[in-house]
Amino acid sequence: MTADSGIVTTLRRGNAPAEPPAQSDPLLRGVSVVMCTYKRAGSMRGFLDSLEQQTPRPHRLIVVDASPDAETEELVRDRRGDLATGLCYFRVAGPLRGLTRQRNFGIRWVDTDLIAFFDDDVVLRPGCLAEMERVHRAADGVVGVGGYTEGSYQPPDRLWRTRRSLGIVADLRPGSYQRSGMSVPWGFLPPTDDVVEADWLPGCAMMWKTSVLREIGFSESFEGYAQGEDLDFSLRARRKGKLLVAGAARFLHLFDESGRPDHVKMGFMALYNRYQIQRRGLDDRTWKDVLRFVYAWGLDTLMLGRHFLFPRRFRPTLLHLKGRLKAAVVIMKGEHPA
Repeated sequence: MTADSGIVTTLRRGNAPAEPPAQSDPLLRGVSVVMCTYKRAGSMRGFLDSLEQQTPRPHRLIVVDASPDAETEELVRDRRGDLATGLCYFRVAGPLRGLTRQRNFGIRWVDTDLIAFFDDDVVLRPGCLAEMERVHRAADGVVGVGGYTEGSYQPPDRLWRTRRSLGIVADLRPGSYQRSGMSVPWGFLPPTDDVVEADWLPGCAMMWKTSVLREIGFSESFEGYAQGEDLDFSLRARRKGKLLVAGAARFLHLFDESGRPDHVKMGFMALYNRYQIQRRGLDDRTWKDVLRFVYAWGLDTLMLGRHFLFPRRFRPTLLHLKGRLKAAVVIMKGEHPA
């Protein structure tokens, strides 16, 4: 590995190029899948099994793996099924490690007009990829299409109803982004085969126009796990066109907790990242929106006190609050997090 490249090992099969395509080259009509992963070989096996069942196959699968070991590399190397017409695998380190950096690196190797991103703990239902592409091409002005998480529906619970009654959010429309800096979960959307317009797309399963990705890219100011980076990108991308969720493009999301940061870091990102997302992504942001953010997230932080009623949640909640407090200090000082 050279110090500046960050590439540890590579693997290419099928139509995979030796060098990334030139930005000036015309894009082919088709779909490339970019998978960014970190220490989740077990989960990724399920995704690869489901990708093998997609018809038609994607033009190219690009795996960008930041794992410190070779377990995921060996999983991909030993794979004998036809996952895509071409395969590019990269194990990366240093300057290429971190979700947003890995995604931006993967984009460089795409030569199709559409790019799909999936989390490594996702299992695609048959036809998911084809339905996302169909919705993309069915109407003008669409820049992004998301899939629908099978089995995720649950009506708004007491916490979200309380948030609405306190004015933390104005409504509970699934997939909406509120001026307070909060986003309403897609889990509130009942199962449907309809196409639903959105403010943001679920990051675990989304398909974008390559031209938009090349133009604005994922924000590398979000380090490591990069909580909320999908929301940040969605809000910036929707200025270019419509975002839709295809209800018939079904997948399972088998949440894998491995590879996630500790509670302090998660608490820090919950506040700091959301502040940066509101600052960059909210159109015509004013001082009133800043006050909305302070009100909403201040109340939301106080409401975390409910977890202290349960002994097993006491320490994780305390650490999460420590992270939020650190984020509040950094925001008020106008500093960049260390």
